[in-house]
Amino acid sequence: MSDGQPPSDAARTPSRPEAKPQGWLARLVRGAAYFFLRRDFHRLEAENAALGQALEGQSGELQELREHLETRANDSAAALDDLRQAYIATRTEFEEVRDRLASIAGVLQGELESLRDTRVPRVEGDLSLLQKAAGVLESELESLRDTRVPRVERNLGLMQKSAEALQAEILSVRDVRVPRAEADIASLQRALESVQAVAEELRDGRLPALSGRTDALVERLHEDLTEVTGLVERLVQHEPLRIGIAQEIEARIPEAVAAASTRFAQTFRGDRAEILGRAEEHVRALAGNSPVMDLGCGRGELLEALRNAGIEARGVDSDPAMVAGCRRLGLAVEERDAVGALQSSQPGSLGGVTAIHLVEHLPAAGWMTLVEAAAAALRPGGVLLVESPNPESLRVGAGLFWTDPTHRAPIHPDAMAFVAKAVGLEVVEVRRVHPFPPEQALVRPGQPEPLRELASKLDAWLSGPRDFLLVARKP
Repeated sequence: MSDGQPPSDAARTPSRPEAKPQGWLARLVRGAAYFFLRRDFHRLEAENAALGQALEGQSGELQELREHLETRANDSAAALDDLRQAYIATRTEFEEVRDRLASIAGVLQGELESLRDTRVPRVEGDLSLLQKAAGVLESELESLRDTRVPRVERNLGLMQKSAEALQAEILSVRDVRVPRAEADIASLQRALESVQAVAEELRDGRLPALSGRTDALVERLHEDLTEVTGLVERLVQHEPLRIGIAQEIEARIPEAVAAASTRFAQTFRGDRAEILGRAEEHVRALAGNSPVMDLGCGRGELLEALRNAGIEARGVDSDPAMVAGCRRLGLAVEERDAVGALQSSQPGSLGGVTAIHLVEHLPAAGWMTLVEAAAAALRPGGVLLVESPNPESLRVGAGLFWTDPTHRAPIHPDAMAFVAKAVGLEVVEVRRVHPFPPEQALVRPGQPEPLRELASKLDAWLSGPRDFLLVARKP
């Protein structure tokens, strides 16, 4: 092409390059090159034909055509070079894919070997265990079928017989025992009505009549009891009796009187250890309320408990023997009237006032005056404690209360609370204390429920707590 002469075979149509067995990629590249340059080749053939016809007269045009062909050839060479680069990139990608597929194949092969060497034997072992467990389960089912189910069936039969016996027992209870219990309850109700009628007769008729007849006797008995109590207290302390007789006569007092003196004191006041135990209940309510005045202090159990708790306290009692006995214990006790002691105290000077089994010995006006005087003597925040027999309990109000001939009349706890509020005190609580022993109750284990309910009501009415305790505070 550089000599300026047209090629000898310019008029011939170039044939396709001969396909050689160089692989599918080489054939693909050659096919692509031929596809893209096919039109150029056709056009070159046409131009070569035209040039052949006009070659002689158009040498200038031939030169231009030659230059054009060289340009086209260079373009074709550049296109082939691009195709070669694309082929190299494609081959690189194919090699990466091939390597990746080889890696994946290696991983899959390792996983298959793991399955073959480890997991499959493990699964086979689990299947063997399952087969053994299935054998054990089959044996258990056979045992259940042949032994346990017949045993359960026998037990069900026994339970059915027991249910029939229980049903018969229930029918017996319904038809025999319940009517019998209902008859007993009706009998108890009639007895209760009879007791209630007797109690109402005692309350409304006999007791008021008896009260009027016994007032004079009580006054006389009180004087005699005061004298005898002093004598007994001195006997308890092994002191000589201070009476106007010769000493040799005094020494010949029968020993039986001295032996019975302790029982006499316990009959009217209770055992000293028991009273000390009860006094501990009041000490907690009086903590932080010094000084305390104990009215009717008696043998001084509460004063002793207060002293042991470090609470300042002094007592008042009208019985000289009791006062002397308290002083022998080192207690601060004054012989005088309780109401007078309160009225002579400075207003607001006391932190606590106690009247333990005292007010029932006073007439109504007397104990009301005592509550009023206590309210005046207490400082703000001071505490008043009043304990007295509980007339709500029929055993107390109609019986036990009257064993002490110095008692005047029972005081209802509501009446005591009413008077305390009327004189300006705040009633903190009215508590029923000192119940009767449980063995004295009418309620018994195993009683039918209706009978038990009735017995419980009778216990509350007949054998309620023996005493009540009023706790009041001065605002």
